[in-house]
Amino acid sequence: MHYIGVYHSDYSRSGSGICDAPCITKGRMMLCAHGATSRGGLLAMARGRMRNRAALAAELGCPADSAPAQLVLEAYRHWGNDYPAHLQGPVASCVMDADGDAMVLSRDRMGEQPLFYARQGSSAAFADHPDVLLKSDRAEAVMDADGLRELFGLGPARTPGRTYYRDIQSLEPGCALVMREGKANIVRYFRIEDAEHAEDEARTVAHTRELLEQCVADIAGLKPAVMLSGGLDSTALTALLSRCGYPLRSFSVDYRDSARDFEANAFRPELDAPYVRLAVGAFATQHRTVTLEQPALAEAMARAVSLRGFPGMADIDSSLYLFSGQIARYDRRIVSGECGDEVFGGYPWFRVEAALEGFPWSGSLALRESLLLPELRDELRLPEYVRDLFNTRRAMADPGPGYPERERRLRTMQRLCFEYFMTNLQERAVCMCGGAGVEVLTPLCDDRLAQYVYNVPWEMKFMGGQEKGLFRAAVADLLPEKLLRRTKSPYPKTCSPEFSRIARGMALRLAADGDAPLFQVVDRKRLKALAESDLNPAETPWFGQLMAGPQLLGYLWQVNRWMAERNVRIIL
Repeated sequence: MHYIGVYHSDYSRSGSGICDAPCITKGRMMLCAHGATSRGGLLAMARGRMRNRAALAAELGCPADSAPAQLVLEAYRHWGNDYPAHLQGPVASCVMDADGDAMVLSRDRMGEQPLFYARQGSSAAFADHPDVLLKSDRAEAVMDADGLRELFGLGPARTPGRTYYRDIQSLEPGCALVMREGKANIVRYFRIEDAEHAEDEARTVAHTRELLEQCVADIAGLKPAVMLSGGLDSTALTALLSRCGYPLRSFSVDYRDSARDFEANAFRPELDAPYVRLAVGAFATQHRTVTLEQPALAEAMARAVSLRGFPGMADIDSSLYLFSGQIARYDRRIVSGECGDEVFGGYPWFRVEAALEGFPWSGSLALRESLLLPELRDELRLPEYVRDLFNTRRAMADPGPGYPERERRLRTMQRLCFEYFMTNLQERAVCMCGGAGVEVLTPLCDDRLAQYVYNVPWEMKFMGGQEKGLFRAAVADLLPEKLLRRTKSPYPKTCSPEFSRIARGMALRLAADGDAPLFQVVDRKRLKALAESDLNPAETPWFGQLMAGPQLLGYLWQVNRWMAERNVRIIL
């Protein structure tokens, strides 16, 4: 259920009737959201899980059972524009003040809640989904040169604050959009701070364990199930949840003929199934394995575009959507180990000693550029754009010369990973699970845990000489040794040649479509040649760890679908 808010505008034309949610209006302000509230000249909403709800109610003198929106309204009355700093947990919020001609719109600290906005002069509209804004009169489906550069140079990642649309921005995590008398200002109320780490190794391990237990305790009352892959992150969370006193259900995902089709590589060295069985036995979960069919993965890629509102990770998105749909038959809340690799340093790029010279998750820049029409290559200059952007963002993420060179490089990399890679995966998790009717909980991106572990020296993060060594040490007493020492393995994707064949067929049909909007940008002959080439689903990925040849074709198919459904116009 989406929401929309409009500030300083003729709301009857801007947002009324767009969302299937109750609408509240005050003067030239409108808020359509389930659970919204109003008092006097104030309107307020909150979306997500407010971790400190009870403590905030007590501090504000509100009844303990106050709704989150009511607490947000009272927090604004008490702290004014500074109220977002007093909200904890993955919650997006807004207060509109008709009497003061003001609005404060805030996104949660770690970016778990998607939040988009569009401004025109002194007015603004916001929503949790870009398509909602396109249905208002605040934004047009227009992509300019920078949008194209983001789409093909970085996609499916995006630069913080940007979308592929000219008129729509994304509010960055830990930020608030403050508007007063038609003037706008972005205020950062939370950031991961650099600080000295004074604890020794033993205390660091114990402190990390305490934080992990607290993060799990905060969600245990919801009695969620768990996505269990047999990897360190999901297994550790399963172990902690299994001690919370309720029957724990677990789910894993697999693909038809996976044992036959699997090809080990550096990114995914082994199948999950043996480790899942070991974890289920160790923690006595009520387990179900969901087996997906390759044609269904391809068919659901269109739905995945609609749920995100953007081209995404092809079958990696549709897989999670279908997986969540099966989970929804039994549970409405699911715990995911997402973000453990960002927080604890599990990705390959944290273990490479080479200089930090580019975004390691958005690789194959030459391949990306080669897809474009020749005249657009000269216009967009993708390598130059990505290089300049990287240098700018690297300088912003650099903690400064007060750290040894390796520590400085890895801290910079981690901040960039939070900003670009993690936010893309969080969007995937929230949109795909939510679209299937399941609320996804990601305790490993709790801001308290992320802040603490960020400042742990990387030598400690890699203690024992293995990636995520600190995490392993913190849960060593909970896991069987084989699970504790398992090498990093990402979300399981299909390695089936059947999916490669399907993706190739989709791309070839697209190449033969004379009306496809994709070919305003992409070289039709180049796409056809790529589709006719040998696509090894286990080859080196061009994005992240999972998106190889078949996923590139799927991404381009999604780009075309996204452009066609929204009638996206390109204005250079």
